[in-house]
Amino acid sequence: MSSIWTRRSLKVFFVVAFGLPWLGWTINLFVTVDPPVRTALFYMGDFMAVGGLVATWVAGGRSALKALLWRLVRGAGVVWWLYALLLPLAWSLVARVAYGFAHGTMTALDLTGLTTFVSVPALLAFTTGPIGEEAGWRGYLLPRLLTRHSPLVASLSLGLIWTALHVPLYAESIFASGDTASYFTVNVLCYTAMMTVLFLRSRGSLVLAMIFHWSTNVAPRVADRMLPVAGGAPVAHAYQTGATVVAALAVLAVAGWRTLGARPDFEPARDLADESIDADRVS
Repeated sequence: MSSIWTRRSLKVFFVVAFGLPWLGWTINLFVTVDPPVRTALFYMGDFMAVGGLVATWVAGGRSALKALLWRLVRGAGVVWWLYALLLPLAWSLVARVAYGFAHGTMTALDLTGLTTFVSVPALLAFTTGPIGEEAGWRGYLLPRLLTRHSPLVASLSLGLIWTALHVPLYAESIFASGDTASYFTVNVLCYTAMMTVLFLRSRGSLVLAMIFHWSTNVAPRVADRMLPVAGGAPVAHAYQTGATVVAALAVLAVAGWRTLGARPDFEPARDLADESIDADRVS
């Protein structure tokens, strides 16, 4: 069996899933364009998902693509739906509690802040990373990494690649500082580990991956409404990242060390057999 890194579909994946987002985001970074054009270039990030779909078809044809599309709508037990939706909110609230105690700025919990989940900005957030990336990350790439690596190594590899995708998008903000770039990278690595646990326990469900991805993006805003910091001060990055690390360690302690610690009898490999991972052609 050849290395996955020499396979034609992987080359197609990176050309589409990285090349086109980086092109659009780099233009936005260096060229002044009208707002509608800027928005269109921003949404070129959704070619990550397109890349996953195209590369899956290149790897295994119609049956592979059909298997991936089925996973876009296949869920799992109610526990995993709650995991995907509420775990990011839990660690975001923990970050605010810790910050409030440390700075003497605790406020009362406001449950009406949960309505932020259904606000227009929150719903629009579903059209970016969740819909625009997951068919690439956990639809195409993660199953292939798992054929050669333990889930932990696959998660760390995917997390670093996921971080690298966003460099031109956040070049003037997150990646302008070593501190914020480090926090972002640690957060993404934690997200990836927790999402791999979800992936393995839900038999490769992509709808749950999208919900988790979406919740990580919007949960801090929801938490800000539910437990605002007195005076409106933002919660320091260290608190949010620290709470994310604690959440990841808790997930691994309860449900994940055995799942991620060694290469398992990879159950999704049976469910994803139609994707013809091993039949992927070498250029």
